[in-house]
Amino acid sequence: WRLPDASNFVSISNDSFVPAVPLNSTAKEAILEVLQGPLPSNVLQSHWRVAFVEDAVYPATDLDVLPSCEFSSLYAFPHALREHDAYNENVVFTSGVYPGYHTIDWTTTHSKNRAYVIKKEVVDSVVGLYKAALSSSTNRGTVEQLHYMEQTANKNHGMRYLVELGIRLEGQNVTTHTSEYVYLAQGSTHLCHTINFEWKHYAFVYLVVTLKNLGLWTKHLIHNIEHNQRVTQDFSMELVIVDYESSDLNVEEELSKSSLPKWHYIRKTGPFSRAGGLQAALDYVTDPNSIVLAMDMHLAIPPGFVNYARKHVVQGKMAFAPMFFRLNKGYTEVNPQGYWEPYTFGIFGMYKSDWDTVGGYNTTHYTNEWGGEDVDVADRTLEHGYEIFRIRYPGFLHYYHSRKGLWNS
Repeated sequence: WRLPDASNFVSISNDSFVPAVPLNSTAKEAILEVLQGPLPSNVLQSHWRVAFVEDAVYPATDLDVLPSCEFSSLYAFPHALREHDAYNENVVFTSGVYPGYHTIDWTTTHSKNRAYVIKKEVVDSVVGLYKAALSSSTNRGTVEQLHYMEQTANKNHGMRYLVELGIRLEGQNVTTHTSEYVYLAQGSTHLCHTINFEWKHYAFVYLVVTLKNLGLWTKHLIHNIEHNQRVTQDFSMELVIVDYESSDLNVEEELSKSSLPKWHYIRKTGPFSRAGGLQAALDYVTDPNSIVLAMDMHLAIPPGFVNYARKHVVQGKMAFAPMFFRLNKGYTEVNPQGYWEPYTFGIFGMYKSDWDTVGGYNTTHYTNEWGGEDVDVADRTLEHGYEIFRIRYPGFLHYYHSRKGLWNS
């Protein structure tokens, strides 16, 4: 491949590939049901997908190389935001990435929240500063590889980076991998480790969804997570399903037959309410130090997605709201045609303590319906001074589906 800021093609390293979720028979059946048209026999074959370094393969370690520093939040709104201000790119900022995985696009339909590629000279400078700190620390070693980097501007004060490196420590024959937030103050030549802006490598994650009569898609979701756990061996998560009296599938029985070690089923009565269902899932979670990630149905979830969410949910500081690629009717991940969806905060993750701070979902205003409850949460998250990390996650897809007969009569 050739990166956007490069002039020459280079070989793609093995680190850049992970197996995609293989579409089992249930998932194929669900997709075929909603596509409403015949597909070529080779469309639903498994494939390979660009992704990040996976912590299942490269467990991240804190090396304590850099001096510590305090980090000031990027977000401070002294006044209430206007309704739906979270869609405003002057409110939710765009980060830079390297390499340019997040800038890969199949369409120019929407350009909002498209990550930029960090300039190579900036990348080299940051890595050079880390190398200098490593050479003088008690954990002396050599930087062997840069896996990934993100850059977020802190207005006129400096830059925050998420840096993921492969490091060979002196006297060791294995490569240690680190993934940490660092800060470079404006005019400074020294990186520091942000002690008040850290991601927790082993945080427990609750994946929560609410549904009604989405039997085949429920099976697809369960199989998707089962596969991801087999690939990553990451079992520090629990699937929570809030079901509004589905008649097309015994959801609790389906969960009990699965290989998921942790799951919880909540049955609700009455008309469907996405806000009400997700709030019921939030109320179930009692640990303030666990991440709650509100999800949608009809998704293809890549294996590394949950751990990527961990990296971008910082307690008391930052929420995670990735964009998915919305597939057009008749297309799958093998031949992805569609667009990155900027006008949704349906996928939204925070620590339970932070969900409680912002007030969760507004079940009074958003009652027996769906739509609007997600951006309402995002608006209130910003008003409370949190940052929202927004990015296009490769391979995170939303399948086309008909809305006929969904939830409302």
